[in-house]
Amino acid sequence: MTDIMALHVRYAVKKLMDNEFEDEIVDGVFGGAGNDIEKMFEESPSTTRKREQLRKSIQKLKESKKVVEKIIDKINEITLIE
Repeated sequence: MTDIMALHVRYAVKKLMDNEFEDEIVDGVFGGAGNDIEKMFEESPSTTRKREQLRKSIQKLKESKKVVEKIIDKINEITLIE
């Protein structure tokens, strides 16, 4: 008799878990997945800051390139004159 009661309780708990909590578990695991994926594509503040620093560095390098080109042009003009 005890074995039958234990099996019945075990069956009832399993049925409760399968039927009642299944939706909650699925929502808990997969329900917020859409928001998590969107968050993955958002840029973190540190990444934004690094991107801005890189952009500024690239701009400085471009400006430096123009300055060096002008200096080389002037050196070439001077050497052609002599």
